[in-house]
Amino acid sequence: MRWLLALLVVANAFAFALFQGWLSPWVRGEREPQRLLEQRDPDRLRVVPLERLGTAQPPAPSSPQTRPSPAASAAKPAQTPGAVPAPSPAPSSPPASSGPGLAPAAPAAPDPSIAAASPPATTTASAAGACVAFGPLDEARAGRLREALESAGARVESTRIEQAASYLVYVPPARTPAEAQQHMADLRRIGQTDVFLMQDGPQRLGISVGLFRSEESARVLVARLESLGETGLRIAPRGAITTRVRLQARWPDAAAAEAAAAIGSRFDVPPRDCR
Repeated sequence: MRWLLALLVVANAFAFALFQGWLSPWVRGEREPQRLLEQRDPDRLRVVPLERLGTAQPPAPSSPQTRPSPAASAAKPAQTPGAVPAPSPAPSSPPASSGPGLAPAAPAAPDPSIAAASPPATTTASAAGACVAFGPLDEARAGRLREALESAGARVESTRIEQAASYLVYVPPARTPAEAQQHMADLRRIGQTDVFLMQDGPQRLGISVGLFRSEESARVLVARLESLGETGLRIAPRGAITTRVRLQARWPDAAAAEAAAAIGSRFDVPPRDCR
């Protein structure tokens, strides 16, 4: 135990002498006074702001050399000894896109022969126009309306039609009353409930399907029933036949056609689109 105690005393004394700098001539220490004494030309040091230093960019790492894949080397045909390799054909067209840092490829110049063969395209602007219809009207009122439209700059076309007081949609007469009753049941089944059996006149045992003021309305009903499978319908005029006139006014542009509504209101005739 004595020799261990003596060893600790010697170690403490050595550490104390080292920290005090007594052993500096023999043992190099890291104490601050020793570093200050070893400085060289400290007056030449200057503090430089960080903004004046600039940013140094590290050099780009060089990419490792790529080695060909086994599939690519297998696909490359082997050359026979002594054979001269054939030159690779030049690309017929420039690449579609350039890589980063390269200038974009210039577009190919057009062929002058193709440009000379194709004539320049010419467009002709078609004059816009508008068409407004009126009627059917009686002949006297249609004549006055036509004069007013032509005075406003419209080109008017008239169509004379014969119009009855009403139009009857009917099914031709059946051979027996039982057959007519069965046909009426078929009409009601498809949704046409306003039907009745005519009992006298030339259309006896015929079926009345509807009575309309205009022929157009009668044709709409016939087309609807035919789409449901009903065939053989007829349209017959009823009452006195009168001559009516339908007018079509054509204007050079759509803006001028706005006067058609004002002119039609003077004669109590609403304008309609031409069909």
